[in-house]
Amino acid sequence: MNPHPRAFVGVDAYLDSRQRSLGFGANINPQELRAKHFVLARLEALPFADGAFDFAYTHHVFEHLENPKKASAEICRVARAGAVITPSAFSEIAFGRPYHLWLVVARGDTLMFIRKTKTENRPFGEHPVPDGAGGYRATSSTNPFEILLDYDGWYRGSERMDRLSKLLRRYWYSHSLVTEVVFLWEGRFNCVVVHEDGRLE
Repeated sequence: MNPHPRAFVGVDAYLDSRQRSLGFGANINPQELRAKHFVLARLEALPFADGAFDFAYTHHVFEHLENPKKASAEICRVARAGAVITPSAFSEIAFGRPYHLWLVVARGDTLMFIRKTKTENRPFGEHPVPDGAGGYRATSSTNPFEILLDYDGWYRGSERMDRLSKLLRRYWYSHSLVTEVVFLWEGRFNCVVVHEDGRLE
């Protein structure tokens, strides 16, 4: 959970920060939490009444879910409008996370979830590994996109293409549509799920 500054209710399915390395767990600032009501729940089964909220905001949540169609129905049930933000297909293929299950595409009033295949899951290599001192280091299998992005300044090597690195960082930190899907909805939206075997839901 990384709550929006104007949110007054926060929801996360996990609370233990040790689960973050697996792509789970709340990222909660205790100062922020005092001003918010926190609910431990799954997005697919929200414990709120129909139309309880004016706006529902999810940031990098849907790509983790086994059942995005059910979660879509739930947020439409409890809110009158909202925003769903996920990594773009480019980000998912370039950087990839093994716990991200979907490539997400938005078109009009439809949000499409395409199940990632093995070839789409980290084709450029692995993530940097912990260095034992609270940071990270590159190995021979480290994804070159991770080196180019150098998120939080972890990389100490010199093998970098400055122009591409600057472009990538600009898109990443500006939350550009190159790196993120920003899907705004009102009332309801269509959700299409494409399974790995091509089956549509």
